[in-house]
Amino acid sequence: MKFLNWILSILIIVTYFYFVYLLYDIGFLSGKLEILLVVFLAIIILFIVIFMIKKHKILKIISYFLYVVLLLIMLAGIYYLNPTKKFIDSFDNSNKTDYNNFYVVVPKTSKYTKLSELKGKKIATCETIEDEVIEKININYDERKFSSCEEVNDALFDDSVSAAILSDVSIYLINEINNEFEDKVRVIYKVSIPKEVKEDDEEEVDTNTPFVLFISGIDTSGKISKVSRSDVNILVTVNPNEKEVLLTTIPRDYYVQLHGTSGYKDKLTHAGIYGIDKSILTIEDLLNIDINYYVRVNFDTVINLVDKIGGITIYSDQNLRFCNIKKGYNDLDGKCALRFARERHSYQTGDRHRGENQEEVIRSIIEKVSSSSVLLTKYNSIINDLQDNFETNVSSNLIKAYIKMQVKEMPKWTVKNLNLNGYDSRNYTYSYRGSMLYVMEPDINTVNKASEAINGILQGKTFAELEL
Repeated sequence: MKFLNWILSILIIVTYFYFVYLLYDIGFLSGKLEILLVVFLAIIILFIVIFMIKKHKILKIISYFLYVVLLLIMLAGIYYLNPTKKFIDSFDNSNKTDYNNFYVVVPKTSKYTKLSELKGKKIATCETIEDEVIEKININYDERKFSSCEEVNDALFDDSVSAAILSDVSIYLINEINNEFEDKVRVIYKVSIPKEVKEDDEEEVDTNTPFVLFISGIDTSGKISKVSRSDVNILVTVNPNEKEVLLTTIPRDYYVQLHGTSGYKDKLTHAGIYGIDKSILTIEDLLNIDINYYVRVNFDTVINLVDKIGGITIYSDQNLRFCNIKKGYNDLDGKCALRFARERHSYQTGDRHRGENQEEVIRSIIEKVSSSSVLLTKYNSIINDLQDNFETNVSSNLIKAYIKMQVKEMPKWTVKNLNLNGYDSRNYTYSYRGSMLYVMEPDINTVNKASEAINGILQGKTFAELEL
């Protein structure tokens, strides 16, 4: 019996220290009350261990009862805290090493099957090919540079060229005009070049400095790193001192100059095709702001999350033909929630209304996740699903700092919305130069208002001072 008591004592002590370590590492031990509770828990465990080895029968019974209760509480805490720690730590690894891929392609009907057979032949390009790619291809060829990917598509199939060198981005653009393109070509050589990863300076984490977070929702499922448009563009401007958050929605079809380009402007959504950095820099140019962080999510993120939490309740201001959505409140599953967030053709204001729907879906998810029953029953599966369905440059240290602040102060945050507006139009775009597309010409007044509001918040001004 004495040996068993020693084993039980060691078990509860080890469990206690691991439980406290998780609380500390995540940031829950930030206030005096939390620390006092941990100390109080340690004292109780000490008395339990002492009483278990005593010969007093009643003390033994009480100690065993408390032992079981406290052990179960701590094990339950560890059950929830372990995936939380894993999820927060994954923020430092979410932006994994990725590659720029280039392909040498020929029509499937082509007689060429090896790279060496293309020596001296006409090869089409529609973008600047990196020297490293040319070195790896390592054959002399007659480059035929086209001004658009559409022209490369035509040249390949009218035998003007023998092959083409295309990146993932170029293939994506061609697929938009010829969805059978990948079925009609054959890849005979592939070059993968690691993307340059910007080394962030060592961040001095604090919860006093306002910042801007960019949420980019890409229009695809599957691997988060896939080339894709950015259909959701929301800026989250946070003033931690005033506990105020401004959500600024920018329409996907906003007609803007993509950063680093000249000539035709383009839809903001197309910036996402060239990578998250292009979207960020383009928005910074548009609003004259600095964006500190980003989160990139895809369709799977929304569908899986909504389904995991048992659906959401949204408000629709009109009847919609899909998913049996009626005017008023509707319960939606993941697929219908995504459809509601993407719909624009059913509304007179089109993309403007879509932005409002996206904000409604975000609000509904937060409201549902915040309910105690969902957190208790679905927490681990929610955390596990989110882990593989986002990219971000937010550090785990920043997340932990905000958890500490939230636990210590328990503040109530004020959230307001600001939507950019514009005018329906049609124009040529940088990415698709062959035809005129629907675009939204920016309303400069709403652009200036958003710029002033975001920069004001970054300077520490309150909603009241900014008249928001």
